[in-house]
Amino acid sequence: MKLIISIIALLAPACIVFPVLGQDTQATQKQLALDVPIADVHMHLFPALTPQEALARMDRNNVRWAGGVGALRKDTDLGAYSALLGKRYFPAGGQPEMGVMWFSGGASELVNAEGNAFKGLLAKADQDFQDGKIQGIGELILNNRASHPQPNFRRKVQIDAPTFVAMFQLAEKHGGFVQIHTEDDSDSLQGLENLAREFPNVPIILSHCLARATASTAKALLEKHPNMYCETSARSSVILSAPSVEQHQIHDQYRARSQWVELMESMPDRFMVGSDDTGHHSYDAIIGTIRTGLLPHLSEATMKKVAYENAVRVFKLDPTP
Repeated sequence: MKLIISIIALLAPACIVFPVLGQDTQATQKQLALDVPIADVHMHLFPALTPQEALARMDRNNVRWAGGVGALRKDTDLGAYSALLGKRYFPAGGQPEMGVMWFSGGASELVNAEGNAFKGLLAKADQDFQDGKIQGIGELILNNRASHPQPNFRRKVQIDAPTFVAMFQLAEKHGGFVQIHTEDDSDSLQGLENLAREFPNVPIILSHCLARATASTAKALLEKHPNMYCETSARSSVILSAPSVEQHQIHDQYRARSQWVELMESMPDRFMVGSDDTGHHSYDAIIGTIRTGLLPHLSEATMKKVAYENAVRVFKLDPTP
C-alpha cells in the first residue's frame, strides 16, 4: 500500500491530499479544522475595511487575532482599530511610509538611510513602538519583481541595506518582529540570512513563505535560522487562481501539496497562516479555504500550532483576548 501511495504521489497533480488518513480520522480532522481558532498574521487595513467590518469578519470566521502587517495608506488611524479590536489586533508599522517612498523615489529611495523620508519613517515607528501603537515592522516589500501582478509596484532592493538594518535595530530595541516579502533569488536569501544572523532575537516573518519558493528552499532557510518563520498567505487557490501561478499554491480549497504538509509536520513550530486581503478577494473565502484545504491535512497538534499557537507565542499575543 505504501508503494502504491508513493507512486500516486509522483504521478498525481501537484496538489494532493497528504497524508492519507482513515475515514474516522479524516472526519475528526475536518471538524477540528472548521472549529479551531485562527490567528491571521497578514491582515492589512485598507480604506474599505472599517474597524466594525474588521471585527465582524473576524468574528464570523473565528479569527481570534489579526495583524502582523501594516495599513496600506499612510493616513489610516490604527488607534480606531485597536480601540475596537483590543488585544486581538497586533499592528505593524512602516509599510504605508515605505509605499510613499517607493512611488516618490523608487528603489533608490527605499535604501537611502540619509533621506528625510526614511528618517521620518524611523522616528514615527520608534514613537509608535513607545506608545504601544505597533508591535513590529512590516510588511517590508523588498523583492516582488515576479510575484506582483502590477508592474508599477514591482521592485527588488538589497535586503540588508542600511535602511532595513536600522529597522531591525528598532525592532530589537522594542522587542518587536519584522515581516518581509521577498522572493527566493539567491542574493535576496543571502540578505535575509545576514539579517537573521545579526539580529537573532528578532523574529523574521517570511510573508507568503517567500512568495514563489518551493518547500525545499523554505526548509533549508528555516533549518539554518531559528528566528525565521513562514506564513502562508497568498499561497492558496483564492489568490493564486490563474493557471500560470497555480504551481506556487501551497493548497487549494480541498487539497494541500504533500511536500508542504511534510515540511509543516517536520517543523511545526515555524508556520502560521494569514489572509493578505487588500479588498480584492473575499475574506471569508480565504479563511474558509485555509480551513478546508490546509488545516485538515495536518495532525491535530500541528494544526493547532499553525492555526494560532505559533502566532500567540511569536507575536506575544494574549491567549484569551
